[in-house]
Amino acid sequence: MRGLINRLKSDEALMLAYQRGDVAAFECLYLRHKDGLYAFLYNSYPRLAVVEELAQEAWLGVVNSAATYRPQARFRTWLYQIARNRLAD
Repeated sequence: MRGLINRLKSDEALMLAYQRGDVAAFECLYLRHKDGLYAFLYNSYPRLAVVEELAQEAWLGVVNSAATYRPQARFRTWLYQIARNRLAD
C-alpha cells in the first residue's frame, strides 16, 4: 500500500519524505528517474561505462545532499544539476 501511495506523490513530496527517513520514497524517485538520467548523461557523454559511473555518483549526490534539499525547483532539475556537476568534474 505504501508503494502505491508513494507513486501518487510528486517528486518533491517524495524527496521531502526521504529527508524524514522514508527509504521507499527514494526507491520511487530512483525508479521514476533512472532511465531519464541515463539518457541525459549518455547524450552528454556517450560511453556506457562512464555513464553508469556518473549516474551512480549523481544518485549518491542526491543521498548526500538530501538533508539540505529544498523544493524551490523541480526535483528533476535538481537531480540533473547534480549530474551536470559530475560531468564537469
